[in-house]
Amino acid sequence: MTHGLRMHKLFSKSHYDAAKQIQLFWLKASNVPELDEVTIITTATADTWDELVSLTGYWQGHISAFIHIEQEDTESIEKIKQEYLNTPDLHKNVDLHLAQIPGEKLSVLFPRNAERNLARLLAPTDYIMDLPPHVIPATDLRYTLEINKDSIDQLLRSGDILALPTFQFKSMDATRNDIPYDKNKLIIALSEDKLFLDDKHWKQNEGPTDLEKWMDAESLYSIEKYEFHYEPVIIESKTIQPWCSERFLDSRAACLFSSYLQGNEIWVLPTDYMIQMPKLADPEVTDFDNVVENRIYAKFYWEQCVHHARQLDALDLWNTPRSQHIRSQCSRVIQNWGKGLIGKPE
Repeated sequence: MTHGLRMHKLFSKSHYDAAKQIQLFWLKASNVPELDEVTIITTATADTWDELVSLTGYWQGHISAFIHIEQEDTESIEKIKQEYLNTPDLHKNVDLHLAQIPGEKLSVLFPRNAERNLARLLAPTDYIMDLPPHVIPATDLRYTLEINKDSIDQLLRSGDILALPTFQFKSMDATRNDIPYDKNKLIIALSEDKLFLDDKHWKQNEGPTDLEKWMDAESLYSIEKYEFHYEPVIIESKTIQPWCSERFLDSRAACLFSSYLQGNEIWVLPTDYMIQMPKLADPEVTDFDNVVENRIYAKFYWEQCVHHARQLDALDLWNTPRSQHIRSQCSRVIQNWGKGLIGKPE
């Protein structure tokens, strides 16, 4: 079986000519992490390469990165290769998987959700964290994970998920020197209106993360007002969670939605958080593609509700607490499909 055929079968919604251009472990890290560590999975381009380089300095742990470079851009490929070999943090901790795909922007030929799945598949640890390269851990997250290893292992192995709030600067002139590196300083910056909670698809300081609750939290708390567009930075099991649907160009919400419908809880870390650095670049997804994505996502919502309801019913879990999430999210959908699993809509 040729490499192209194997990759095309693995990513069936990709285009064959794009899939065959993928080079797994184009550049491979020299360090081998412990299985119970967390690997960051991320995607980058020639334009965002510098952000990925900066991220490695903040994380100081393993990263599985998918890098998309235009097919004819040999100059960028050589530049990235040389910097990788000459930068200790990179060649020690970062696995780079290369795709030379026509075009510089996101493409249905090999969507970003497929890139996420590939980076996750090739991660060498049991746990992964999906993180855009321009979003950085502001706190010592690796220390938090280490000192709470036993409880976190148990939580993640059960299928639950850890979420981290993401905050964004209001000023486009903010630099890394302006980042507050502990929760108390962050709360002061919030009160001074320098930063805001960024739950994508919600207004500033609004969204399921619940800013007021997080500011007062001293221990993990579960998301109570989940909505199917929610897409925080998450830490999850590499093997237990559903894979991201590859019909979408770029939708982390779709990756999380399926897991939530299975009955898994989302737990917010109380003292750790992410900072999204200002970006002046044009959006990667065009207005037209956003319209298409939103229409596909509406159909996806119905499909996932029915699919997971049937699974829970087949596993005799429908009349258990495991079905609580799908009952609250999908009662009207399932009634309209005539399944009859749910009585009155909630």
